[in-house]
Amino acid sequence: MLEIKYKHISYDENMIERDKTALLHNSAYELLYSMLNKYFGINNPKILKTAKGKPYIDNKGVYFSISHTYGFVACAVSDSPIGIDCEKITTKYDKKAESFANRYFLENEINLLKNEAFSSLCFYKIWTAKEAIYKMQGGDIPITKIDVTAHTVTYIFEKDYIICVKN
Repeated sequence: MLEIKYKHISYDENMIERDKTALLHNSAYELLYSMLNKYFGINNPKILKTAKGKPYIDNKGVYFSISHTYGFVACAVSDSPIGIDCEKITTKYDKKAESFANRYFLENEINLLKNEAFSSLCFYKIWTAKEAIYKMQGGDIPITKIDVTAHTVTYIFEKDYIICVKN
């Protein structure tokens, strides 16, 4: 069983960054709590963290992952390990993105970017996949060692946002 929900979050652009982040964080957890209740009958779950900081609840067979970015939150719940990441597609593939890719992407992933006509979208697909896989695995493998080409992931596109799910 896998359920994914996401929603846009409006906030006053004059809010300070810390308050925007808190609103997104709280909104993501509200979405999580409603999904845990609806799909697993869990009310008021106690959120714990692994030694590596991955949040979890102490219910066997119940897994979740949340993500948030610039006015958007996403959540996945499942009966098996899950990872989700979302990003707002805001940049073109330029020197800054290329520098980022050279720092975090593997050689074969960089080659994908070079061969892709829409390299900006490819950049976001690789990055969200790395994040989703990293979250699903609980942070056991450094993100720079994750090869997204060795995994099957699911992408969802919502306006200017990309969501990647790994289960």
